[in-house]
Amino acid sequence: MPIMILIEKMMIWLLPIYHFLKIKSLKFKKKIKVVFIATNLSMWRYQNLYQTLRKNPKFDVYILITPFIEFDSQQQINDYKTLTNYFEENKIPFLSTINKDNTPFNLRKEINPDILFYPQPYRKIVSPSLQYTHFLDKLLCYYPYAFWTSKGEWSYNQGFHNMAWKLFYSTELHRKDAILYSMNKGKNVEIVGYPNADNFLSGTYRNVWKKQNTPKKRIIWAPHYTIFSGGYLCQSNFLSIAENMIDLAKNYTDKIQFAFKPHPKLYTELCNHKDWGKQKAEAYYQQWQTMENTQLESGEYIDLFMTSDAMIHDSSSFTVEYHYSQKPVMFITNNYNEHLEGKSDFGKLAMEQHYIGKNKEEIIQFIENVVLKGNDPMKAGREDFFKRYLLPPNGKTVAQNTMDVFIKAFC
Repeated sequence: MPIMILIEKMMIWLLPIYHFLKIKSLKFKKKIKVVFIATNLSMWRYQNLYQTLRKNPKFDVYILITPFIEFDSQQQINDYKTLTNYFEENKIPFLSTINKDNTPFNLRKEINPDILFYPQPYRKIVSPSLQYTHFLDKLLCYYPYAFWTSKGEWSYNQGFHNMAWKLFYSTELHRKDAILYSMNKGKNVEIVGYPNADNFLSGTYRNVWKKQNTPKKRIIWAPHYTIFSGGYLCQSNFLSIAENMIDLAKNYTDKIQFAFKPHPKLYTELCNHKDWGKQKAEAYYQQWQTMENTQLESGEYIDLFMTSDAMIHDSSSFTVEYHYSQKPVMFITNNYNEHLEGKSDFGKLAMEQHYIGKNKEEIIQFIENVVLKGNDPMKAGREDFFKRYLLPPNGKTVAQNTMDVFIKAFC
């Protein structure tokens, strides 16, 4: 057995013992320090939990903004501005690893947290000094940044999955997959519901759509970023329909508004693509931002979803999340059966509530028949899926379910 695997297995066995002792010590600590790491607004899942924890005098709560290091430099700047604007507009204090004097941010020295929430379970999303492997002496936690629909070890058996104190998952089907795939058999999993559910179910939504002279149907197009060739993660159809979607927006100017909601990483991938590059990518995004009946959406999307009439996409996360709107949705794929092979049982259930398309003609059929004429035979199935899987357990909010875990452990 390779030495690194042996060491990891020993860590997985020893850490629960350490966590037990750590929790006992924190019970007697006057203030428990909790840090939420934020890299991108559209992946920010901790707002409601942050607000809930702040109300309890046992916890000191911090937000730390840091770049997503795999993104293009310009996108890192844009993400930073979007996040800081969001927190400033909502009067939420935050810290940043981007210092004006370019000095490195030392999380242990500046805060020395007891509990640390990461936005993703992967090692190389943040700078080396902030990677979770440097904080195994802390209680690591995680809300999934997406409503997880994939199966397999990469989804549930990363080092973080096994070494974290708590993984706050969405449904019992996700716990079942964690037991099946993770080395620790999902012993650190708590079922609290999907974090964005609290926002989707709030009942109060802003109209974020560009003002039009006459009422129009509102359709979101949300392409995934995986435009590279080959590999089990390649699911984006962007390159084959990018110009078609521009044509559709022009052809339906008097009937439909389109919101272009690309995955945050798509811009970076296009900049690095041999047939695109930064100049073409910028021009394409600018076109969506400036046409009469279109807009570019790069940040928070709850209001966008809940005030729309339909969506067209190929994003695994949105496969579930858009069902909170209970509106019709089309998934774009050239091989539906092959796409399902990588899906969990939960993911397959979510996919079954979609209309399926693969080209411009089938997208037009969806627009004409379902969106404009209202012929929607899949409506009842979506509503049933919503009631069975999307409502948080225990009749509580996701934030309160999570808070109950904290109170049981520390109070």
